[in-house]
Amino acid sequence: MRVRSDIKRRMRKFSEVDWRREIESFLERRLAELELDRALREIEKALDGVQPAGEPAWRSIRLSREER
Repeated sequence: MRVRSDIKRRMRKFSEVDWRREIESFLERRLAELELDRALREIEKALDGVQPAGEPAWRSIRLSREER
């Protein structure tokens, strides 16, 4: 991937900035967002059609613990 010449020219004015680190940091954050979004869509797809439980999970857990 190439950076446009006008952007490069503007970047040179800020030579104290580690542009490689800035770009990599941005890409890492963006990729994490995209990966999370994809994972959530896959989870939603997997749960599509699954009926909610008839009672809250905490109640089932409590009953299970009390039976021990």
